[in-house]
Amino acid sequence: MSATKTTFIAALVLVAGGIAACDHAKSPDKVAQDTAAAESKADATTGKVEEHAADKIAGAQSVVSDEQAAAAHTRAVELEKVADTQAEGDHKVALAKCESLAGEAQKACRDQADAALTMAEDKARQVRANTDPKP
Repeated sequence: MSATKTTFIAALVLVAGGIAACDHAKSPDKVAQDTAAAESKADATTGKVEEHAADKIAGAQSVVSDEQAAAAHTRAVELEKVADTQAEGDHKVALAKCESLAGEAQKACRDQADAALTMAEDKARQVRANTDPKP
């Protein structure tokens, strides 16, 4: 017999033996042991992935919360600026109207315009204090 035929027959015997071994059922104890080991490994792997996912989700939520707080801060600051600018404009208009008056009436008009400006600025600061997460 040639070396090639011998090698071929040896390979054929190994393959036939391997196929025959696949048909043999394992004992119930071995199956239970293998099943328990597979379940344990699957549970451990799933637990690690769940923990990693929870960490990622918490991190993402933290970023979103930080961005929302920054947006709320910007909104509060900018709305205060708008309110202050509006109050200053109203004050200038009121003072211009006071120019048509004379004496005590003009002084009273200016005092009233100044008081309105102060109240508007105070209100703008209070609104910011109530809405700004970064005082």
